[in-house]
Amino acid sequence: MRPNATTSAPRRLLTGRRIAMILMLMVLLLPAVVYTLWWWQAARAVRGGLEDWIAAQRDNGTVVEHGGLTVGGFPFALRAELETPHLATRGAEWQGTRMVAEAAPWNPTRIALTFPGEQRLSVVQPGQPPIDILAPQGGSGDVTMRMSGTLERLALRFTGLTAQVAGQTVPVAALDVAAAQPDQPPAERTTAGLTLTLSADGLTLPDGLLPTLGREVKRTELTLRVMGTPPRPEPASLSAWSRDGGTVEVDRLALDWGPLGAVLSGTLALDAQLQPQAALTAEIRGAPAILDAVKPMMRPNEAAIARTVLTMLARPTGPNGEPVVTAPVTVQDRALFVGPLRVAALPRVVW
Repeated sequence: MRPNATTSAPRRLLTGRRIAMILMLMVLLLPAVVYTLWWWQAARAVRGGLEDWIAAQRDNGTVVEHGGLTVGGFPFALRAELETPHLATRGAEWQGTRMVAEAAPWNPTRIALTFPGEQRLSVVQPGQPPIDILAPQGGSGDVTMRMSGTLERLALRFTGLTAQVAGQTVPVAALDVAAAQPDQPPAERTTAGLTLTLSADGLTLPDGLLPTLGREVKRTELTLRVMGTPPRPEPASLSAWSRDGGTVEVDRLALDWGPLGAVLSGTLALDAQLQPQAALTAEIRGAPAILDAVKPMMRPNEAAIARTVLTMLARPTGPNGEPVVTAPVTVQDRALFVGPLRVAALPRVVW
């Protein structure tokens, strides 16, 4: 019995519509499927990159530990979370409650950083009291990476910190850290391999430290450039870097502390014993207050000579016509000099 032509036509039309709907669904779903596969591949790459970085640091002798690594954020973010991160290298150790790095999948080179919970940095030098910096509120920042995988820029900010130094507590309102690197390691020592900027606001010093200057340090700033490929903080690497003419260019070292205002710039280097040496130029406002602060550490004749020299060097060039001293500042043989005056002895640095 032959099918009725009047019934077969609608069936063919219905089948055609079903095929069209299936094709349309496939067209609509294909980008989502492709994106999902791409996201999981990107998440695997993030995990693999972090694990490779951790392995490389451990091979170089750095302690890197954590309580667990997870990668998530699907579908609109790539998010890596480290529980209880712990990093320790020569003379420095960082321990945190948690670290989170997050980027948009379509812009993975721009990474937002958050540090929830307490963060602690400890700096220890043999023969010197340890320094512990605690950030109970955590912090935040961002990183810009190049497509080659090298660091372009890093910026971190922490607020409400406390620093423990020799049993004394120093509150710090805010601390900012920034770093930048070139695309390729410098081929010459005349090119910067690392630029570093540090600034701290609102330091409250212990009572009686230098009473003539007061307890409040309004702001400190440091901007420097490590010339050539930055060395590792270990004797062999530092020695090779120093012998090859390695220097650190201090673009700005500024201090705003009560009546004292100082801005320094110049060059740092290491001597044959890997001790710091420096040739800087300083513009100092409030020089008499500094002299009064360090006078107890000086012999009477040294204090008198220093006052005479400062009077000769002072010029009324401050914003209110106040005297400003422009003088060379040097570090040599573990001593600090302002002009010809030996101001203070410096502790030995042990790498």
